[in-house]
Amino acid sequence: MNSQCKHFLIMLISSLLILGCSTTRLVPEEKLNIKQSIEQRNQQLLTLNKWQLKGKIAFLQTNKRESASINWKVNNDNQQLNLSTYLGISVLKLTSNNDLHTINLDGKKYQSSDLETLIYSLTQLTLPVKALSYWLKGLPYQPSDHIDYHPETQLPKSLNSQYDGRLWQIKYSKYKNIKNKSTNTLLATKITISQGDLTIKIAINNWTI
Repeated sequence: MNSQCKHFLIMLISSLLILGCSTTRLVPEEKLNIKQSIEQRNQQLLTLNKWQLKGKIAFLQTNKRESASINWKVNNDNQQLNLSTYLGISVLKLTSNNDLHTINLDGKKYQSSDLETLIYSLTQLTLPVKALSYWLKGLPYQPSDHIDYHPETQLPKSLNSQYDGRLWQIKYSKYKNIKNKSTNTLLATKITISQGDLTIKIAINNWTI
């Protein structure tokens, strides 16, 4: 691992408290008059191909813990994903155009069509980016995935998803109404993803759609 990655992993441990335990709140923060069936909400989110989120992400395993600020922007088949330390120092800068992924790290450029392998080889972080773009919206990645919905809000409470030959468990503990000029969309802002001894916690401060 290069010197900047080591510096990144050491500095980020102290910011884990930001993603600490939170009270489960599946009812959105503000009172809403949004009445959608599960099918209507899923159809709306399947067409949501342009979005941006900003927040914190933590990777927790038995013998190591790392966290970072995350800024992720998606525009159809193009995306930009930036991870930085709590001091705002850019550590990983990803740009994807269709199936070509480019990461700038430590002053060098790396490219591959296999994004997850590229990220892991450079940072030792497991980040299932393809499936995550679905999970963040509470959508199944595979048709066989199973979702449990909150009986009152009809919002996803948990999701079991098959990805890369492994079973992933996703839990949603907080939602917010995200508004733009024409629509209101209920999106999760506290998400926990588990697979084996890996837990990924995401706290989203800002959604833009």
